Amino acid sequence: MLISFIVPHYNLPKYLLQRCISSIVAQNTPVEDYEILIIDDGSYEPPMWIEKEYNQPNIRLILSKHGGLGAARNIGIKETSGKYIQFVDSDDCLISGSVNNCLEIIKKENPDIFQHSYRICLTEEETLKKATPTIETVTYYSGADYAARNNLNGSACTYIFKRELTNSHNISFAEGVLHEDEDFTLKIYYHSHKLICSNSPIYNYCIRQESITSNTDNTHEQKRIKDIFLLLKRVVTFRRQEQETCTLIQRKALDRKTAMLTVDTLLNLFYNGKSAEEIKKICNTELFSLGLYPLPTKNHSLKYLIFATLANNNIGIKILRIILPSRKPGKR
Repeated sequence: MLISFIVPHYNLPKYLLQRCISSIVAQNTPVEDYEILIIDDGSYEPPMWIEKEYNQPNIRLILSKHGGLGAARNIGIKETSGKYIQFVDSDDCLISGSVNNCLEIIKKENPDIFQHSYRICLTEEETLKKATPTIETVTYYSGADYAARNNLNGSACTYIFKRELTNSHNISFAEGVLHEDEDFTLKIYYHSHKLICSNSPIYNYCIRQESITSNTDNTHEQKRIKDIFLLLKRVVTFRRQEQETCTLIQRKALDRKTAMLTVDTLLNLFYNGKSAEEIKKICNTELFSLGLYPLPTKNHSLKYLIFATLANNNIGIKILRIILPSRKPGKR
């Protein structure tokens, strides 16, 4: 089997999960080439209707205890049969007619990773737009080569990858935390060889106010900040473990991603209304203890360089506090 689509699900309205599953089926990929695994993460009412409405041998519903998105994805990885994996969140969907051209490239080129683009959809009408008819691609020697040159998107839904990467390098999602896919993605890219980067969007990233990433409840936001620091610790630990054996390109990839995650952490502190004094204290304690502050002033990008220069001093943090909003500007 060529590809497994893993769809984690938890307490969603039926129409959203239907939209997601139907968008995969509607790609008209040959049945023998794909499977869909819906991992129900302990919903109050499991979607048992799937077995009746999608009576196909390549569509499976797997019931599990509630463990969060990371746990559901880990179950999916263990249960898959496909050579490749694509994650699809159950409140998102695939773009009509977008997948098969990508799979043809994958069959021909056999990359470890096929990275694709995505569309942000604010309305239901936007999810119905057709796919881009042509595909332009750039090939990288490795995932680390890509991550050393570009800002790596942490979302696990933005690429198709070989399942064997998870087995060969013991890669799994952190469970019970938010931002569980950031270090998973980093490790997949770090250990991969050939990567094909495509400009073709195949994924509709649908904005929904009830989603995890749109939740602005204060308790949820405090957990988000706590989990971001746990993420940073995991990444720092991984970087230390690999420092003796990594290649120069892998080192550059780790350094760039760590720097970008540190920036994201600081941005979340600003977006959650922390004062300049509170942010400076966190920089000098928690980030400093991890070896992440002051931020390295490497020219990863112009925006990064400006931000790092400001964040590394008291006056700069006060300036950032004035110009940055005190509330996160929507789902990323």
